[in-house]
Amino acid sequence: MKSSLRNAVFLLRYARKKCGFLFITTTLRSVFAALLPLINVVGIGIVIDALLSRNGRKEVMASVLTYIIVRLVISLLSELFAFIDNIAARKASDISQRDYIRDAVLINYHYAQDGSILDLKKKSMRAHPVWFLSDMGVLLKYVIQFLGILYLFASITPLFILIIVITSAISIVLALRKQRLDYDLQNAQIAEDRKLDYLFKTMSDYSFAKEIRINQADRFISNKYRFILLEQIQKIKQFIKKTVKIGSVQVVIVVLQTFATYLFFTYQVFGGAIDVADYTVLLGATTLLASILLGFFEHLGRIKITLDYTDLFRKYREFIETNSDIASGNRSPIRLQNDTAPRITFENVSFRYPDQEKAIFQNVSFEIHGGQKIGLVGLNGSGKTTLIKLLCRLYDPTEGRILINDVDIKTIPYEEYSKLISIVFQDYYLFAYSIQENIVFDGTVDENKLRESVSQSGLDEKVSSLPQGLQTSVYKKVDSSGIEFSGGEGQKLALARAIYKDAEILVLDEPTSALDPLAEY
Repeated sequence: MKSSLRNAVFLLRYARKKCGFLFITTTLRSVFAALLPLINVVGIGIVIDALLSRNGRKEVMASVLTYIIVRLVISLLSELFAFIDNIAARKASDISQRDYIRDAVLINYHYAQDGSILDLKKKSMRAHPVWFLSDMGVLLKYVIQFLGILYLFASITPLFILIIVITSAISIVLALRKQRLDYDLQNAQIAEDRKLDYLFKTMSDYSFAKEIRINQADRFISNKYRFILLEQIQKIKQFIKKTVKIGSVQVVIVVLQTFATYLFFTYQVFGGAIDVADYTVLLGATTLLASILLGFFEHLGRIKITLDYTDLFRKYREFIETNSDIASGNRSPIRLQNDTAPRITFENVSFRYPDQEKAIFQNVSFEIHGGQKIGLVGLNGSGKTTLIKLLCRLYDPTEGRILINDVDIKTIPYEEYSKLISIVFQDYYLFAYSIQENIVFDGTVDENKLRESVSQSGLDEKVSSLPQGLQTSVYKKVDSSGIEFSGGEGQKLALARAIYKDAEILVLDEPTSALDPLAEY
């Protein structure tokens, strides 16, 4: 109980931090959404009472008009605040989504594709602060409606109310059981869903198309997909069998509850305890009460599940904060001298990948002076690319130091340090946007510098042949008029990106493997 309360306070504070306005809109939306069913029940009773009292036509029409006006005002206000709340919720949800995107950039590089971290991330998303706040708003709606129903039931025998509550309680317990089964199923399928997402992306992504077709790998991947899917279907079948039994019992309870309600109030009418108008109001109120009780505890169950996931959400957030020291740490104002050519020093550097015992290399020391061009030669797997990743601060050395002009690169703010290096990775990536955006990304475009980088990379002939030039989109994923670059053209574009950045240090990690000899020269 203490853990749930602590998690609830945490989520409310987190939601308030992300979008405080959402608290106001959710509350107002819940209040007016709660009033509407009560107005309907009471309003119909008032109109029927006016008819049975044999009032004049004007009196009856006045009652009808009053009911319609009040209902219209409440409905319009309910729709208005629902609209505003949806916008506020979307904004808050987008902020949370951007947090997850930012996490992927901040977290230390080797965790970015760690399966256990990706599973933790996906589970943490089920404790969405915006959804939690929305569920709390629904609970508020049910509380307001319940208080209104109690006021209407003030004249009814407590025994009848007790019967309704008891029968509803059975349905509530069954509903909570169904929610728990759903929670267990969803939780068990997290890792499988991630694998299915990967397989689906592999089959549908253009970049895999050549390998799949030429190697006839479609059956291999389809069988992988089918195997995981069959496992999920078996779990779903077991879930459905259990929930169908629960649903059948719930239907029987609703039927018995409805029969008891009509029987009791009909007896009350014939006994003279209530009139037909009261009969109409109380029937509607009883039906509403049953749905309120069931809805209240179902949402309470949903909130409980959300709070269970909140432990994972907090664990994920703590993990991100603890393991984002490379990108987010070292925000001291240390700067390199702009007029000094960078001198790179590796000082007794050793490195091994996390969770691995064998070191990639040990006690590596060398120095590169400003203006030098150095080639690193070695067998595959000897650590050339790893060394470059260390220089780029995608990893930190296990032991030793890397210095630029005698300054430990770990002491330089990461955003500042990344400006020092232009790099073309051997496994470069292009984005499904224009050629210009792939080179410049955002910011002010230096036209002369852009043309020069395209020319130096050897891409100018290709760009000149395109009707839209630099505004031509790469790939067709976002723009149907985009083009598919060859491997060599893609490498030239990646090289143009590095040249345009014009950093102090240029690193080329086998950037010409797909180029023809002339272009490579």
